[in-house]
Amino acid sequence: MPKGSIFYIVGSSGVGKDSIINQIKTKLTFENKFVFAKRFITRPNVDGNEIHISLSKESFENRLNKNLFALHWEAHDNLYGIGIELEYWIDNGYNVIVNGSREYLEVAKTKYPKLKAILIDAEKSVIYERLIGRKRESKDLIEERINRNNRFQNMKFDIVIKNESTIETAVDSLLFYINKTNTV
Repeated sequence: MPKGSIFYIVGSSGVGKDSIINQIKTKLTFENKFVFAKRFITRPNVDGNEIHISLSKESFENRLNKNLFALHWEAHDNLYGIGIELEYWIDNGYNVIVNGSREYLEVAKTKYPKLKAILIDAEKSVIYERLIGRKRESKDLIEERINRNNRFQNMKFDIVIKNESTIETAVDSLLFYINKTNTV
């Protein structure tokens, strides 16, 4: 039986990664062998953009100690994990969409060498305006987030999707890439 693929989607705050992932959920279905991995995060669901499984730090670490995460990382003072069911899905030929982390990408690639790394990106000015519009962070924190992107400038991705015009354009580009890659 053919094994499935991991499409590991990353991007900085403000590029629209969660919105794009939410849009493709209606197009890439379980019936067509696609699964969207839920993230376990040590923060509450507040904005509703990404529905995740909220855990206390203690519960997260308990799951980590019991090897219940296939992937896990820390970012922005929170712990993130992707459940071990990822292994089952891949072994059974499902393609898994993972909302990942740029900082953890090299570790994920080492563990899953066939992983497809996808960066959702936008110009700094676009990101800045989006972050200001969210009204969740101070201007200093926004500047810090934008400057943090410089650390990831030399990373290698299988594809970079620009989300600067309409979300539909970015969604179409991502779907084209996933479907093209999935048929190879």
